[in-house]
Amino acid sequence: MIQARLRDAGTHPVTEVSVGLWLKELEDVAYEAQHVLDEFAYEKLRHQVEIKSQFNKRVRKIFSFSNPVVFNLKLARKIKNITMSLDKIKNDAVLFGFQRVGTVETAEDREFLNRVTCSFLDNSQVVGREDDVSKILSLISCSTGQLLTVVSVVGMAGIGKTTLAKLVCKEVEERKLFDVKLWVCVSDYFDMRRILGEMLEILDTSIGLINNIDAILIRLEKKLEGKRFLLILDDVWNEDFEKWDSLKCCLEKISKKNGNAIIVTTRSENVASSMETSYGHRYKLQKLSNDHCWHIIKERVFDNGAATIPLDLEAIGKDIAKKCQGVPLAAKVLGGTMHFRREKEEWLSIKNSGAWDGLGCDDRILCILKLSFDHLPSYLKQCFAYCSIFPKDFNIDKEQLIQLWMAEGFLGPGGGSAKEMEDIGNENFNNLLANSFFQEEKTNEFQNITSYKMHDLVHDLALYVSKSETLILKNGPVLEVMSSVRHLNLICDEVPAPRIPRDSARKLRSLFSKFDFLYKPWSFRSLRTLKLDGASLKELPASIGKLKHLRYLDISWTAIRVLPESITKLYNLQTLRFMNCELLGKLPSQMRNMVNLRHIYFSYPRQMPDKVGCLTSRHYLL
Repeated sequence: MIQARLRDAGTHPVTEVSVGLWLKELEDVAYEAQHVLDEFAYEKLRHQVEIKSQFNKRVRKIFSFSNPVVFNLKLARKIKNITMSLDKIKNDAVLFGFQRVGTVETAEDREFLNRVTCSFLDNSQVVGREDDVSKILSLISCSTGQLLTVVSVVGMAGIGKTTLAKLVCKEVEERKLFDVKLWVCVSDYFDMRRILGEMLEILDTSIGLINNIDAILIRLEKKLEGKRFLLILDDVWNEDFEKWDSLKCCLEKISKKNGNAIIVTTRSENVASSMETSYGHRYKLQKLSNDHCWHIIKERVFDNGAATIPLDLEAIGKDIAKKCQGVPLAAKVLGGTMHFRREKEEWLSIKNSGAWDGLGCDDRILCILKLSFDHLPSYLKQCFAYCSIFPKDFNIDKEQLIQLWMAEGFLGPGGGSAKEMEDIGNENFNNLLANSFFQEEKTNEFQNITSYKMHDLVHDLALYVSKSETLILKNGPVLEVMSSVRHLNLICDEVPAPRIPRDSARKLRSLFSKFDFLYKPWSFRSLRTLKLDGASLKELPASIGKLKHLRYLDISWTAIRVLPESITKLYNLQTLRFMNCELLGKLPSQMRNMVNLRHIYFSYPRQMPDKVGCLTSRHYLL
């Protein structure tokens, strides 16, 4: 019930400070409850492993941590504290009158959720889309023998899909390629009656509101008799094939003349797949060049670019254009901001700032991008938000990311599903890719994709929706900023390593670091992911065995010589990576006890685990 409430709260922005604090308290208790359940599961695993290996001694030290009486007392006390906290939270909800927590929707939210577009271009010049227009025209013109051709235009938010559709409409009108041009902004509400009704309204403005679909179809058929039409369905989100198929059947009935065409603009590859005539009719809209972005900025700043720009200012402006990374919407917004800030110092501050900092109080890009996030199911939202732990421009390895999601518990099979976590993770990744959250970056000699990237603006969105739970620290102390952080990536180059306060360390679930923080492993009691690849690390302490919640451990590219035997007590560990550890010799003898180990990565044959066949959960041994 707690998780459901938190998911509901994540659907809309929370504007009330008191509600936000209440939700934060609820979330903290949810994490603590999960931690307790995890402790219980670990103790059960430990008991099973010790019995199986005949390690369970009849006589134990009475105050040993593994003593069941002591463990049960500790667990009972924690459960009691959690239930007391939940009672307080429930009472606070009643006291403050929180009836529908987190569902506060502003007028701005409604505007962007129900945004309306039209076929008319504004006065600004569109650059860099001439070839795109020609290719779309050829796609909708090459199937004149068919009754209805559907072409989908796919791309990330702000890339210019709607603008491209407007350019196509303009060209169609000038060249008289179709008898009728119809534009319907579908947005979030895909309703067949509304779409057909708006088409009829365009053809006959004198007709009032008609609710009966048959009546609408009869009038549309009469208006389109003997005519070829081009229909633009802009900003489509619907992935329900049945809804589209019903609309398509109606559209095929209202016109008996071949050569009709539909252009669908969407952010989702899944939408395109369900609507387009064939994959050959899908058009993936690419980013603009840096020069084109600079052209857009210049037009916004200097009234259609008429002014002569000083060379030093132009050089700064071109650097700012690179921040847009080919997204015309970003160029327009930045240009609008720079129009009122024409001093060199002001441009330099924009150049040196983060993507959102440079926009001042203008959050249009964020709102438009966030629509893509809002349409995701909750299980994909948490997967996407976690990606904020990677720095900008980072090459993301798909397989590794899926294993990180596994470590955080995002891929647990639900509803009796027999799917493996790896399969669920692969589906989740492909869905995020289909919705333009990732971009294909590198391919190998066999044309297989080896890594992906997130656009800078998409990365900023991930940071925004992670609700301050993620921190990428380049330089500086780790102090009060750590209060709400659950996932920490330390990429700073300072020596000594920054200090992590004990209370903050206790909350961390993911730690990426080039520094050795394992002198007090018990401080990181909630840690599920520990990524120390490339760290200045020569040994792992024996106390690492106390990180009983750890699911993912990466010590690749380190100078470690030996793995302590205590590592075999990490019964929850799913992924172990020690690639290119040249000095590392033989592995611990009891690795067969690591009953949940699924993925092992190493570089040298001598590092093959003993009795590897006993690792019954193993999926990959590389």
